[in-house]
Amino acid sequence: MTDSSSDKIDWLWKQVEQATEEKNNEIVRESLDRLLADPSIKNTSDEDLAILNLSQLDIDEGRSREAALRLSDFKWHGVPGPAGLLLVSDAYLKLEWFEQAREALEDYLKLIPEDLDARRKLGLVHLMLNNDEEAQRILLATARREKYRIPTTLTYLAMLEAKSGRIEESLHLLLQARELAPFDEKIEHTLLRIESLRVSLKRKALHHEDLPIEDLVAGMVSGIMELHGYSREKSKQALDVWNRFCSVVVPQGRKPAIWAAALEYAVTKYGPHFTQKQLADEYGVSASQLGEHYHTLSEAMDLDSLVNTDLLGETEKEGYGLHSLVRREEMAEVIATIAGKLDEFDGPGEVCSWVFERIEPLNETERREIEDFLSYIWKRK
Repeated sequence: MTDSSSDKIDWLWKQVEQATEEKNNEIVRESLDRLLADPSIKNTSDEDLAILNLSQLDIDEGRSREAALRLSDFKWHGVPGPAGLLLVSDAYLKLEWFEQAREALEDYLKLIPEDLDARRKLGLVHLMLNNDEEAQRILLATARREKYRIPTTLTYLAMLEAKSGRIEESLHLLLQARELAPFDEKIEHTLLRIESLRVSLKRKALHHEDLPIEDLVAGMVSGIMELHGYSREKSKQALDVWNRFCSVVVPQGRKPAIWAAALEYAVTKYGPHFTQKQLADEYGVSASQLGEHYHTLSEAMDLDSLVNTDLLGETEKEGYGLHSLVRREEMAEVIATIAGKLDEFDGPGEVCSWVFERIEPLNETERREIEDFLSYIWKRK
């Protein structure tokens, strides 16, 4: 590399650093592209770091597919340093490539063994790889060195406790974490998910005979996706897909939780999402049932194209059961709204009153079923 080339590369890296501090992603991307276009960095560590930084930028901007393609055949040129190993481990974690993340973190910790943040991430990786004993060993050791004052470590330990069936211990750890970081939405969402494990979705309230399964699935998936931290737009997308499905197929079965789990997986599988096994646990159904119902959804519709389409508007134009669609839309909207307003109420009775002021039950059976479901959501408190 000539002196002029070296000066240019140094200057471009300074541009990346400055633009990153200023949160100017456009300049960051432009500078990284210019780095990768320079033949003088081919097969060097500069090329490695540019690829990793660009992949991180893609992930942060929602371009996970592009990042995955770029990293699918990534190989180091020479021996990677700590910064590169940490950078690639974060990218692998965000892509949920846990085995690759484990290898990168272990190599990094050989160089920087005192980095507790990296050890915490390694514990999470082992948790996701189902290496529960190793995860517990790493996370407990990390928590002790942190004097149990880092909420993220406590949250990971809580997830491990819940996975082992120790729900009360899990909730205790999460409440500790929330006291340390009361405004951390990730902790709140994890608390909701763990709480949902304690309240079985197989209880009598979810075995419906008189109420149409179409309405129950609509309300359930909207409410649960709200608890899982998805946006209102994403919940609306699930409802739109369900409405289209019901316009061409009569849903079979008596367990709305199976359809709701399959529906959530269908509309989130290309973005941040739970696996089929994780969703099955969340909804209290089996992974095989979820898979079968997802297959039924995908056979009836082109899910890839429908997820980005205004399905409700199209369905209404085509005249498919407008009254039922509006009813499901109203129920889902009200239940999704209440899931984000629970702190404004003093008890489940007030929650029910608020809902019934906005959507009048068709009969006593529907009233009881809605009350049971709202009681389930209330238990998050």
